[in-house]
Amino acid sequence: MVYNRTIDVIKGLAILFVILIHSLTNQTVLAIGGPFYILQAVPLFLIIAGFNNTMSYERHHSETLIDLYQPILLFKKLNRILLPAVLAYLCQMAIGSFIGKEASIFFYLLGRGGFGGFFISIMIQLIFFLPFLYYLARRNHHLMLLISFLVNLGFELASDSLDLPPFLYRLFFFRYLFAIALGIWFYFVQEDKKALPIIRIGALLSIVYLIFVHYFDYNGPFYSFDTAWKGQDPLTFFYPLFLFYLGLTYLPKLRWNRLYEGLARLGKQSYHIFIVQMVYFWVIASYIDKTQSVLIIDLASCLIIGSAYYHLEGYYLRHKKRNIKFH
Repeated sequence: MVYNRTIDVIKGLAILFVILIHSLTNQTVLAIGGPFYILQAVPLFLIIAGFNNTMSYERHHSETLIDLYQPILLFKKLNRILLPAVLAYLCQMAIGSFIGKEASIFFYLLGRGGFGGFFISIMIQLIFFLPFLYYLARRNHHLMLLISFLVNLGFELASDSLDLPPFLYRLFFFRYLFAIALGIWFYFVQEDKKALPIIRIGALLSIVYLIFVHYFDYNGPFYSFDTAWKGQDPLTFFYPLFLFYLGLTYLPKLRWNRLYEGLARLGKQSYHIFIVQMVYFWVIASYIDKTQSVLIIDLASCLIIGSAYYHLEGYYLRHKKRNIKFH
């Protein structure tokens, strides 16, 4: 059960899409067909999270809830998410007063910063809910997928009927529950030839739905239609799963070694880059709405600072480990 390097490449592409989402105007995104790749970044990340965590559980033979919910494992995962995030919170608190913006220690945790500010909250929830989804999948992955679809659909409908405040809606991982479940499900069916037609049909229906949503202004009875995540609901998540399948199948066959390796490195650093771009665009938004005229600067700034942030944290953790070892 060897880690697939291509997964890092797909994550590398996804983090580039995240930066593009926050740089380009909505008109530009539509004009270049962005709903079919750029706007799929977060669903892709969460499908990969479901897939990768399932692979990890399988590798460690974690089957019981006691195994899956060992406090030390949960703490390690929380630490990996919160350590880079807390430094970003402190940075925001330091900068906020200078640019006249609200910034507190709860700023990101409450998802109020925009530019993906909800993602950290969702990843924290994922730590506690994903083991249970995997536990269900070990018993019947098809049933787990169906239950997740119905719960995700119910959450969208309930949020719409209850008129849930946007800042609360964006925080709940339930709006991406089906995408996460698809990643878990795909791990178990990736060698099953009967599953591929299901994925293809689901992706085709998702594409038709995305066309109606983004190019014909169709409004469904879902909460997401009144938010910046229009069309990101359980009726579309088979499409990013299909993109993930295509990436795993065909990217390794391409002869682009340097580019492939570069994207793979970005993929490993994607969480830190994601955090950096949140702070970067939060600051930039004080002066300009969209920055597509300086897209190269946006990309260079987020990627270079994000990569440096990743290596700085790695250096800190190695130094800390050495000190603990010697003491």
